[in-house]
Amino acid sequence: YVYKELNPAGKVYVGLDLNSGWADRILWDSDEYIKFIESCDVMATSCKAMQNHINEKWDAKIEYVSNGFYGFGRKTGTPDYSAKENIILTVSRLGTAQKATNILLEAFKMAADKISSWKLYLVGSIEESFKDYINRYFEENPNLKDRVIFMGSISDKDELYDIYKKAKIFTLTSVMEGGTPNVVAEALVFGCAMAVTKFDAWEDAIDGGKCGMAAEINDIEGISDIFVKMCTSPKLDEMETNAYENYLNNFNMEDNVARLYEELFGGEEK
Repeated sequence: YVYKELNPAGKVYVGLDLNSGWADRILWDSDEYIKFIESCDVMATSCKAMQNHINEKWDAKIEYVSNGFYGFGRKTGTPDYSAKENIILTVSRLGTAQKATNILLEAFKMAADKISSWKLYLVGSIEESFKDYINRYFEENPNLKDRVIFMGSISDKDELYDIYKKAKIFTLTSVMEGGTPNVVAEALVFGCAMAVTKFDAWEDAIDGGKCGMAAEINDIEGISDIFVKMCTSPKLDEMETNAYENYLNNFNMEDNVARLYEELFGGEEK
């Protein structure tokens, strides 16, 4: 409000990092929120399902602007699919309740014998409270020690992107996400087929099934089943190609910024 008073010609853009659970707890018709909405020039969410969900609740126009990928000078280009290996990759805060890493590990264990040539790579920091679970997991499943690889937190983007380039499948077994997580765009730009749970943006991630599959949240058997189906599918190569197409069509940050600029300034010259 102070910004608008000091600069009436200024623009206010709000990127809503909402999920359906949070959205349903907000008092949309309160004076406080009505004043807030009226003060914004553009409001957007990074998830098409959330765009529809909020538009039904708010007396405001909610746009869709995905959390896209921008390489900051790194040339990505069309993925080299021939360089990919039988790797299922996840990148997240491992062991948090939100990311449900235990569900992922149990699903891979259930599928392991049916996809014996595949490995699971897990990138990210590990919650201290989750380390006992990991130790028990390997004690009970010593045959998976060489197939379930915890790679730690990787802050060097080039090193991280090299792992994406090798993976055929990217997985995210989250209980919830605020819009579309950034790792979705990272996986798509490197041509990873998507195996996800049905958090709000799951349809955006798999592009209606063209580049992946989805299972119900916390459904170990369902996630295991899509691992087996995707890893053994003759159409996996096609899913990988469609993943990159999904990036080009929906997660290209330059296109997103151009669309947002149009919404804010109507195509005016600076």
